[in-house]
Amino acid sequence: MPSVPRRSLKALVWVLRPSKGGAEVLLLQRPARRGGGLHPVTGKAEEGEEPLAAASREVLEETGLEGALRDLRFVHEFTTHKGRQAEEHAFLLLASPRAQVKISDEHDGFVWMDTAGAREAVSWQAHRDSLELALAAFEGSEKR
Repeated sequence: MPSVPRRSLKALVWVLRPSKGGAEVLLLQRPARRGGGLHPVTGKAEEGEEPLAAASREVLEETGLEGALRDLRFVHEFTTHKGRQAEEHAFLLLASPRAQVKISDEHDGFVWMDTAGAREAVSWQAHRDSLELALAAFEGSEKR
């Protein structure tokens, strides 16, 4: 009997901080060997790890930032380039305007972008959709 491929669980974290113009979005520069481009924090869950725990761990490992994550209740299901089924859960981290980012060696750099620039820079539709949810959640938190 053929084995059923295991579903890969992934986490995505949008890191936003307040700015004079509203919000700035943290995007990480992937090296060319990993496809290049600007992306939010992403990563695979470890065996037995829940999406929230994976998101907290990944954002700390990739940016050095910590804080309460907000579940955006957005799950994107897709097939990876290796043919494996995956589901990616999206979260939001609200960072301080003075947050000090310390990227890991997984990335070549980072940039804080205004919302228009971030929308333009993000290449995958699912990431754009989850970014819109993160921006709406950010705006809601600013009104409180």
